[in-house]
Order: sequence, then structure tokens, then C-alpha cells
Amino acid sequence: MVITRLGDGIRATQFPGSMALGATRSPSLAYDIAKATAKELRAVGINWNFAPVLDVLTDSKEPTATVRSFSDDPLAVGKFGGAFVQGLRTGGIASCVKHFPGTSSLENGERYPRSCGPEKVQSDLEDNELIPFRRGVAHDALDSIMLTPSILHSGSKADMVHKSQHVVHDLLRRQLGYRGIVVSDCSNAASANMRPSPSLPIIAIETGSDMIIVNDELPMLKSAIEGIYKSFADGILRVDMIERAPERVATLKRHYLNWEVALRDSRENTISSLMLEHRVLARKAYEASVTVVRADRPKMSVFSRLQQSDIVLLLTPVVRPIYPPDELSKPIDPFECFGQALASRHKKVRHVPYTPQNGITSVHMAFIKRAAAVILVTCNSIRPHQSPQIINAKVVRAACGSKPLVALAACDPYDLLDDKSFPTYICTYEYTKPALETAASIIFGERHAPGVLPISIPDSQIKRPQHSWKVDIWEKRRDAFGTADLWKHVLGRQWPMDAATLSALLDRPGISKHYIVRSPISKEILGLCATFFTPRSQGKVIGSLALLLVRPTHANLGIGLSLHSVAVRELGKAAGIDSMQLGSIFPRFFPGLPVDLAAKDLDWFSHRGWKLGDDKFVYDLFLDMEKDRQRWHISSDTASTAAKGSEFLPVSFSICQPSQYPALLAFEERFFPPRDYPGWLEKYHSLRVTDDIADIILATISTQASSENPYGTTIIGTALVYSPVGNSQVAKDIPWPKIMGEKVGGIACLSIHPDYRTESTTKGLLRASIAELSSRGITGCFVEWVVADLAWYENIGFSQWGKYREIWRSI
Repeated sequence: MVITRLGDGIRATQFPGSMALGATRSPSLAYDIAKATAKELRAVGINWNFAPVLDVLTDSKEPTATVRSFSDDPLAVGKFGGAFVQGLRTGGIASCVKHFPGTSSLENGERYPRSCGPEKVQSDLEDNELIPFRRGVAHDALDSIMLTPSILHSGSKADMVHKSQHVVHDLLRRQLGYRGIVVSDCSNAASANMRPSPSLPIIAIETGSDMIIVNDELPMLKSAIEGIYKSFADGILRVDMIERAPERVATLKRHYLNWEVALRDSRENTISSLMLEHRVLARKAYEASVTVVRADRPKMSVFSRLQQSDIVLLLTPVVRPIYPPDELSKPIDPFECFGQALASRHKKVRHVPYTPQNGITSVHMAFIKRAAAVILVTCNSIRPHQSPQIINAKVVRAACGSKPLVALAACDPYDLLDDKSFPTYICTYEYTKPALETAASIIFGERHAPGVLPISIPDSQIKRPQHSWKVDIWEKRRDAFGTADLWKHVLGRQWPMDAATLSALLDRPGISKHYIVRSPISKEILGLCATFFTPRSQGKVIGSLALLLVRPTHANLGIGLSLHSVAVRELGKAAGIDSMQLGSIFPRFFPGLPVDLAAKDLDWFSHRGWKLGDDKFVYDLFLDMEKDRQRWHISSDTASTAAKGSEFLPVSFSICQPSQYPALLAFEERFFPPRDYPGWLEKYHSLRVTDDIADIILATISTQASSENPYGTTIIGTALVYSPVGNSQVAKDIPWPKIMGEKVGGIACLSIHPDYRTESTTKGLLRASIAELSSRGITGCFVEWVVADLAWYENIGFSQWGKYREIWRSI
């Protein structure tokens, strides 16, 4: 089914539909077409386009998607849908992607929301339907989202409310983090099989919709409005259900409505001038979309050497026009333009339609017998009401014998896709005039067909990447050396790590859970995903996707997707989890995505809903203490001053004493709580367990001594120092200093009181920490997780060792 409202080539430019654009393999072309569409919509006063469709074609027999979808590949749908949305936005038009979380399948002859209820396995959604929507949300590109209509048209009211709430609140708002407008279609336009009801708008509001599409018939519209008012009066609907909707709608209006545009001279950018401007773009897109799936080249060549007396027979099904004529106009066969395009290339073209009811009659057989070549058109033949087309096609094939026969699917590419007894098979994805005219030029050999089928061929030897692999739980005894081998082949050249170090980082009972994919034949580990849980305050937890590795020999096969889907799903189940990160805190491999990741790898994470647009970077730094000894004046004399207001106070730096330890913990808990600095307080607590309190460096100012404060000091800063030797948990959590060299130590959890954060205090605390490391024979200093003042650190001698993009996702 092709749905188009304005762009019929007369009122506005006819552009290719979604699947035709998918066949071009060019998201940039989709962007250009969306931008052009936006310009024409604005020219006639439209500012909101309920497009594009982000449904992934998971079922070839699903009638609500087919050619309205860009592809059956969720990654391709995400790319093309994102490009289309950006094109509309650039052109000043709001978009409404649909149908979240994907169209339903046919069960028992009725529409049933298999893809959107909680009964569908979450991993199925993650691997397919949610990918395009998650990508759009991560890019902050979605102005509004329309729900799949089927969730409001099946089962009892309780079922509808349950499914809708799951979709809106659990999937869309909580898991994807979407904050924009949610639209529900409660009209009869949702499907011919669905009957509108005055109760549907009430259910839509009850379950979280911000805007509702209702039937345009006045009695139904009146009933819907009255029903909503009554539901508020009866307490079925509450104000809190709609209190955020006005602001969401107002935000959209602020972006796309303004008086300057509304009052612009209507003679500027008229639709006729824009149609002239966009004619070349439309032709380019159609020429890039038509696809030759199979071709019997010797027989196809007949069309370029036909004799004048040869007859070319065109057989087309009787279907409804894409643009129904008005009451005064005579119905027009939508394939008449195809016959005319063929006739312009060869005079003896005979166009004979056939109907599903009558099939191929004796008249058709007589024409086939006289024809030198036959072109057979099918249109949505796998739909139940069009199934006789398949029978008719086989009759035509048998009647043609050895004659050249071109089968052309004028809409749904699945028509004869898996029937290789039709050796020449062309797909246009729609029966619009430009698509059919392009097909005519290809049949007669005037043009190459660059289009590529955007769907999988059933039972083909050429398969799309597998989207689901068996995922197992990582076990130390069984998998330690296998994961070390995987690390070596993926990261070993840039970040070498031995099996013992890697295993020690992964083996964290109670706070870790890791996943692997094995080769089903060799049992070799092909992929690893490491996850950790970091406690925050008040029972909240951070989920860390710390590592995702796939063996290079098995890249692009869906292994990473399977691991990612399982890891994210399991992290989301953790009690108290309120956020996820790419990277980890303690223990850590990387605090974020290394910036030198290839663009395709960054795009991969973007497709999985990780928002990469915010350039928040984290740095690891290194100081060669031998080289910079003079600059740092490494000695025991590390006194400094700190300013508080206009007062300058002397600051002393020293190793923490056991009697100062309680004050240290109180300082950390007050100024660096787990809510904002997860893991820091826990690391200070762990030093008592390992008897390593001497690894704490304190910055203090003098105050009056008391029984509670025998030293007469107040802590204004702390730091943890560690070296490869000893029991320090920090040294075990951060592997890189030990790997860099046996005399490389580090500084972590550098904490300075907000009132004393001066260059003098910071440098003094660093100098004292480096002096302590130097006294232990350490010659290199590693400082982790620096989020600001990179230039300041570089000016005092540190160099950048690692740079990472910090990426978080709210839950």
C-alpha cells in the first residue's frame, strides 16, 4: 500500500516512497528529498508531516508496512529514517515518526499487537523494532512519535490500557528516554479493519498520549470530546495525566511556528516554482531506486532489437488508483502511463488488464500467443484479496514458454521474489508514473538499474547479518584464557593486557555480570560484553557497559548486537538502576568511548540509542616524574596556601593518620557523595580493610585543637596514591599504570573542598602525592578521570595518555 496525500505530480512533486528510497542505498538522497518535501509543504501552509515510517519489515505478510518501510534491516531503517527526519527539520517542518514500537502481525485473521505488548520477548524488540526509534531519540531528532494503532484496537479496555501503558511509560519514556510528543491515532484512518470508538481517546489519554487523532465525522468528533469531559468529571481521567502535554506541544510550536513565516508573501516559493526546482531531484531518486532482482540478459536483450511488426504484451492487474479521481473525473487505469512509456519506445505495445476474479482468459492467451515478448505486472499479490495474481502469473509463465517474460512487481517486492521460475524480476516499489516510466527505460536497455533490494530474499544464500546469537554468562575458570585471546586480537596492539590482569578486572562477584558469544563449531569466544554495577546513594545504581569486543574475523555478523541487547536488558532489570554508561568507574577499562574509535563504530553505538552528540570528554594523564623532577620540586617540603574569600591560609600536606580517618570519611561523604562521585567513598572505605590508610594524602588547614580534633586541623583536600606493589584496591581497579611499567603509580579521587579550589591548593596536593610516590621508588604518575582543566595539567607537565567520550543514558 502506497500512502501519499499531496505529492501526486500535479499539486506537488511526486517523490519516491520509503522502500524505493531504501533501494537507492543513499540516506543523503533521502535527506534531500525530505528537505524538498518540507519546502513544498511550507509553501502550502503545512508545518507538521506525519512521516516517516520507522517500522522494520519483520513480516513480509504484514499489510500495514511493506513499501511504507525503508527496509527489513533495522540499521538501514534507522539511517534512512534519521536522514528523512533531519531533512524535514532543515526545511522547517516537524516530523512524526511511526508506528512505535512497530506494526503488528496477522494472527487469526485479525490485527493483534504482538510487537508492542509485554508478551513479546524484549530481546526481539531490541534486535529489531526499537533500533530505529532508539537511534532517533539518542540523536534528539524526533519531534513526535505516533503509536501503532493496534494497541488501541484489540482486547478489552484493561488489555488496551495495559499494553498502552507498557509501550508509553516502560518502553518509550523510561527505556528510550523520549521526552517529546506522543500521538495516538483513534480515527478510522488507522486501518480499514478498525472501527473508531468514542472511548479510544479516553484510553489514549489515560495511558500517556499527548495528542490524539480522531475521526473527522462530526458526530464521532462530538462524542469523543464529550466523552473526555465526562471522564474528567467522573474521575476516570486526572489532570496529572495531561499536565505535561501542553508544554510538549508548546515546545514543538515554538520550533516550527512563527509570524514571519505565516505572513510571508505567498508569491515567494510558490508550489509551481518549487516543483520545477525539484523535478531533477525526483527523477534522480526514481532512477536510483528501480531494482532488477534477477535478469535473463539474453532474453532481456530482445527489447532492444524488436522488429516493427513484433508485439509487446503488457498484462497489468486491475487495482485502485493511488490518487482516486474526484466525482466528475473518469477513472484512469494507473498502469496506462506504463503502457504509454513502453509505446513511446515500440509502437506495437498491447496493454491488456486482468482481474483477480476472471484471471487469464482466452483473450489474454491469444495475445500471449501473438506476442514477441511479455511484460507481466503484479501488485501486492501476496495479500489475501490479491492472491489470484500468483495463479495468474504462473499461467502466463507457462503460456509464454521460451518467449521473453519480464515480471514486474509494481508495489510489494515480495510478490514473486522467491520464485526463480520467473528469471527476470524487476521491482519499482510503487506504481507511480515516474517509477513506471523509469522501469520502461530499463526494460528497453536505455538505463542501468542501480537500485538494490532493501529486503532479504527468502532462502537466499546471501543472508543479512545474523541478528541473534546464543549469549552465555562469562565464567572465570572456563573463559579466562579465551577472553584474554579475544582481547589480544581486538585491543592487544594498542592496549596490551595479560590474562591474569584481565581476569582480575572481570572477576568481581556481586557487582559484575559478563556475557560471551561462542562459535557454535569451534567453541572459540567470538565476543565479550562486560558489565558492572556501581552503587549510588539512596539505593540507586549505575549500570556500566564497560567493554564490548567482537573478534575482527567475525565483525558485522550481529554478534555485538546480540551481546549489547542482552547486556542492556539485564542491566535494566537491576534493582535501583537509574542510569547507564558506556565505560565504567571502578573497576574500569575505559571511562567512556575512546575518541580514536572508527566512525563506523561510533555510528554503531549511535544506532543502539547512545547519544554521542554531547562532546563531554574524560582524560587520563601521565607524568614522567624523572623528567619533571625539577619542575615539581619533589621533596618533603610541600606546604602551600589556600584562599577563602580575601583570607590566605597556610595549607599543610601529609599522610593520613588513623585518628584522622573518621574525619576524612566525613569530608568525602559531605562534599563528594556517591550520588555525584560514585565509587570514591567506597575506595576510601576499602583502605581500612587492606590497612592502607597511608595511601591517603591530606590537605589541611590549622584550627583549634580539641578532643575530637587532636591535630587541630581541618581537611580541605584528599587524594589516593597507589602503586603496583601492595593491596590497594584502586591499583587493582585501574590496570594501566601496572601495564605501563613496574615503577608507574597513580593518583585517584582527587578531592578539594569547594571553598578552597585554587591552583595553589590543587598543585600542592598533587606535589605532595607525587612526593609520596617518589619516596616509594615510583618514577611515573598516572592520573585518571580528569574532566576539566586539561590545559592546566598540561602546563604543569602532564601529558595526555587517553581521551574518551563520556556517554550516559538515563533509565
